[in-house]
Amino acid sequence: MPFADRESDVLAACLQYLILKGLYVWRQNQGAIPRKGGGYRRFVGLRGVADILGILPQRVEVVGEGEIRFGNLLAVEVKRPGEKPRPEQAAFLARVNELGGVGICVHSVRELETQLRPFVS
Repeated sequence: MPFADRESDVLAACLQYLILKGLYVWRQNQGAIPRKGGGYRRFVGLRGVADILGILPQRVEVVGEGEIRFGNLLAVEVKRPGEKPRPEQAAFLARVNELGGVGICVHSVRELETQLRPFVS
């Protein structure tokens, strides 16, 4: 399997790109956690959470108040080329977008760069 076709490689490259752009981002692990005595502990939490979460910094000028800084949630679901998000992943991204965040699904760093262009300089 070529380097660019492994989801883990695309995810690592996307995470590195976002960090190099100066964004505050982190990998959101959803996998099982190995136990010392054997077996695994399952993740208990919100289903469909994106692979990468972060904060897109925003600034607005408020008359009489000066500059106000805040952030919007960034949620990036990373998939191998040709793959689509599972229904719960698509629902998570849709909800993020409905609430004013930026939820996207990407298959490469180039696609990530293109989709983030309106939000990141």
